[in-house]
Amino acid sequence: MKRRSPATVLSVAAGAVVTVGLIPATIGPAAADDMGSSSGAPGDNAPTSVQVDSSRYATPGGHGNFRWRYSASKKSLCGIYPTGFSYTVRCAAKFRAPEGADSTSKYDAVELGRRGVRRTTTDGDTYPGAKRLFPGHTISVVGIECTAFEHATITCKTRRGAFRIVGGVVQR
Repeated sequence: MKRRSPATVLSVAAGAVVTVGLIPATIGPAAADDMGSSSGAPGDNAPTSVQVDSSRYATPGGHGNFRWRYSASKKSLCGIYPTGFSYTVRCAAKFRAPEGADSTSKYDAVELGRRGVRRTTTDGDTYPGAKRLFPGHTISVVGIECTAFEHATITCKTRRGAFRIVGGVVQR
């Protein structure tokens, strides 16, 4: 049997599941659900989003890392990366301070992994090679699915939970 390098490009039909390196990735159209739509207003059950080829967002030499921007801002960065035997998605975002609290927060990212959704911090890197995931497009990697919308909005979900960022701010 001939071994193929992870960079081997295959021509596949829409909706097919392929392996990019060791990462299964779905290619083709995906139906929107209550967490996403192409209108820019998550949850309005509008038409479908476009499933993108996740290999386009793989970091060179990144060993299963994927990076993208969910708006034109270089600070609106998301990534999917391996954590032990599973994967985690993290997106840079602001948090609203509770009523009457100091408006500053040490948290500048939201993360969804094996333990569910949590507030966290980023390293501040903007990763200049990150391509934009345009509104109405969905990236899906190993059970993590993120859909971008207009106005710096993105929704990410797994079987462990989901989060939504609207206008660069995490929604509760």
